[in-house]
Amino acid sequence: MRALHRLKRSLRKRALFRKFGERWNREDGHFQKRSYVSYEAYLEHQKAKLETHDFGEYDTEFRKVLRERLATLDIDWPTRSVLCLGARIGTEVKAFLDLGAAATGIDLNPGEDNRYVIYGDFHDLQFASGSIDVVYTNSLDHAFELERIAKEVRRVLKPDGLFILEAVHGRDQGINPGFFESFFWKNIDELVRVFENAGFTASRRTPITHPWPGEQICLQRASV
Repeated sequence: MRALHRLKRSLRKRALFRKFGERWNREDGHFQKRSYVSYEAYLEHQKAKLETHDFGEYDTEFRKVLRERLATLDIDWPTRSVLCLGARIGTEVKAFLDLGAAATGIDLNPGEDNRYVIYGDFHDLQFASGSIDVVYTNSLDHAFELERIAKEVRRVLKPDGLFILEAVHGRDQGINPGFFESFFWKNIDELVRVFENAGFTASRRTPITHPWPGEQICLQRASV
């Protein structure tokens, strides 16, 4: 059965590659965006990742690694509400729950019977303004419009709320986007600058190695 599932995932990925290809647009040298014919095509592509990947091993390993990273932050997690963006099967959510936070996740395709993640688009969050203590994501390489996401994150965070961003190194460090990535950067500094322009201040930047080499950036929402 596992071999059959692998075959189905491989065939589905080939079909998606024929449909979406590897057409990218370069934006002012700092960022590049995958070329989609419409927002609906973008949504179709991003929703399909769940059908082509086995997240079992990732779920176990990354849950432990992220929990350990978060535990080093000076945050009283049991008093915090957390929203995880692009949470897939809920691995990130579980790490926050392990620490006692009240956490939930959103994703374009959370799959069936997912206790941890509900449907949602991080370009248009369904949560009330000023209602969340902490927003977390490691999925900005799946963005369609980064500035719109930055505005939405800032909107749903409480005054002085925290945005925890984990990002892979960019092209300057020899990293290139994969087939499901829709957005990519020259380096992480450029990514951070977008959020600084949207009303955030980077209070901490820490190197990470798992699930890929990059950084964990803590961005404080300005209260005004």
